[in-house]
Amino acid sequence: MSASRWPSPLIFLVLAATASAQQGQQGEPHIGYIYPAGGLQGTTFQAILGGRYLNATSVYFSGSGVSATIVRQDRQVTPQEQDDLRKMLSAIQEGRRSGQRLTPDDMHQAEEIRQKLARFGRRLTNPALSEFITIQVTIAPNAGMGNREIRLGTSGGYSNPLVFQVGDLPETTKPDWKNVPKDRGGMDPDLDPKPPVKNISLPTVVNGQIPPGGHDRYRFAAKTGQQVVVAVRARELIPYISDAVPGWFKATVSITDSGGEELICSDDLPFLSDPTLVFRAPADGEYVLHINDALFRGREDFIYRIVVGDLSHLPPRADLSGVAPAVSGRLPELQEKEPNDDLPNSQPVTPPFLIKGRIDPPGDFDVFRFDGKAGEKIVAEVYARRLDSPVDSMIFITDEAGRQLAFNDDHEDKGTGLSTHHSDSYLAFTIPSTGRYFVHLGDTQRGGGEAYGYRLRLSAPMPDFELRATPSSLNVRGGASVPVTLHVLRKDGFTGAIEMSLKDAAEGITLSGARVQENQDTVRFTLNAVPPTRMEPFNVVIEGRATIDGQAVVRTTVPADDVMQSFAYHHLVPAQEQKVSIIGRYRPGFGARILTATPIRIPAGGTAVVRVIMPAGPMITNLNYELSEPPEGISIKTVNAGAGPSEIVLQSDKAKTKPGTYGNLIITASAPAPVEPGTPTPPGIVRRLKLGALPAIPFEIDSR
Repeated sequence: MSASRWPSPLIFLVLAATASAQQGQQGEPHIGYIYPAGGLQGTTFQAILGGRYLNATSVYFSGSGVSATIVRQDRQVTPQEQDDLRKMLSAIQEGRRSGQRLTPDDMHQAEEIRQKLARFGRRLTNPALSEFITIQVTIAPNAGMGNREIRLGTSGGYSNPLVFQVGDLPETTKPDWKNVPKDRGGMDPDLDPKPPVKNISLPTVVNGQIPPGGHDRYRFAAKTGQQVVVAVRARELIPYISDAVPGWFKATVSITDSGGEELICSDDLPFLSDPTLVFRAPADGEYVLHINDALFRGREDFIYRIVVGDLSHLPPRADLSGVAPAVSGRLPELQEKEPNDDLPNSQPVTPPFLIKGRIDPPGDFDVFRFDGKAGEKIVAEVYARRLDSPVDSMIFITDEAGRQLAFNDDHEDKGTGLSTHHSDSYLAFTIPSTGRYFVHLGDTQRGGGEAYGYRLRLSAPMPDFELRATPSSLNVRGGASVPVTLHVLRKDGFTGAIEMSLKDAAEGITLSGARVQENQDTVRFTLNAVPPTRMEPFNVVIEGRATIDGQAVVRTTVPADDVMQSFAYHHLVPAQEQKVSIIGRYRPGFGARILTATPIRIPAGGTAVVRVIMPAGPMITNLNYELSEPPEGISIKTVNAGAGPSEIVLQSDKAKTKPGTYGNLIITASAPAPVEPGTPTPPGIVRRLKLGALPAIPFEIDSR
């Protein structure tokens, strides 16, 4: 083939063909970072978002006063695409060597290929950060300050949210970079791990990214005795990184004098991951602020914002005068009184109460005595780390003879999705005999001081629950359903059932299978989108209703994302909104349905038939149904997907299922995607069109 037969648009046709094939089988759109992750009121600037499956069409910010438009989209070139581009370049070069005269289009095309390979044609060290969106952000002068959420709207729906901060300080931003190392042993010349010192004027917010082994430096002037606050925002922006140990950018900051002597350093607070330091200048002069990763790692999503200013810019500390939100207003409040460090000097109390105390001095133990009756149930719960206190508590209960009857150090609270050390204590205790008992509370690290405040609840059990729904972005094909995972955080022995519903839902937006059975902690149900007209993206509010001690209790679900930390651990990171986007072609009012009465009763070791309808469109054939995260032992045996309703035969493995097991089955549907004649498709790749999920199907394993 001669070089002149490779028209320039073919470069992008080749890339688009591969991207299209990937798009048909891709996962949910995901953004890994935004840089810079914030800006000043009344300014306009460009920002970069990096992630995967970002066929972006719009940008969304929570709240008002912040907007953005898409400037351009780039992505890393896959190995297959690199091979195709090199063949195209080789054909052009071969034509020139054979004496063929190159046209201006040929030369332009060759240069485009070289630039594409140079900028994005390298090994993907992190495929999750292989696509880049440049946006133009505008922040109104009156935009409210604080944390927002940014999401990208894509052809596959909304992405996950990330933190975006609006402030009132001038911003200093390093140039972005989105090229990854060519190999493990070297860096690109433009990614200097120790760039020149950058001058800054105070106060300011400094934005930067840390490349592998990177070390950023900022020079500022200060007067004798001037206090300079340095508050890093890194983990606050991206709480967890799935493939980095310990699971986030662990920033360390220091200040040196003009001669390079270190004057102060901080890698974190005793209980928070983002460091803060307060520096007092010893003399008039210039000083240098340093920031790097404590483990000398780095890449595009190791981003930071550093507030550098005076004491007014110091982030708020623990609210030592506040009360625990979960019990605020529900219990009498007491004040701890010293001395109360041992049994003879213990502070007398009468449950129920919420006591405000402090571990001070270091090594202090506070002891409280109360009278209890045989068989009475008592809960002792500490709120400290959950209130941003450095206390790493432990509690134990003794009798008058000093014998320990109950003890707890750490108690996991899945509602605190940003915590990796659940250091608050909790124990439930049944009093063995009528008499006097003592609660001992101290810090496991023998710490203490003015900042070591805590709240101690001592009361009868207060059954309650909290709810988290994942993911926070629900992308559903019109007429179909999308799975929602509900996490139930049961409190003080609450075991009851919970009915879920939508609050003020639009017409055609419903839930299926939205009931939590007794003792269930996790349930998957579906949100169904069959509205009468096409809808723009919208928010939903999901509520849970239960009866506790004869009283109706309603709790609003907190939207969240199930985020992995350091290859293994999972956390429920809260979001501000539960966003729903209806995607794909849509026939108003026509939706997926379950035609068989539910719950479906599946005999243990037997089968059951479910008749369903999934809207697919006239061009879609050969529907394929799959169980999504099914309970162990339940599978699809056969499917009869004809022109009308489909029949799905469900099968139970007798050795793996028990009679009485119940829950919801989530079935997803897909089909080979129509391909227009002449569209290039890489060999061996069959594009599949995801049609979404059927409404959740309640089931029960029958003993018959």
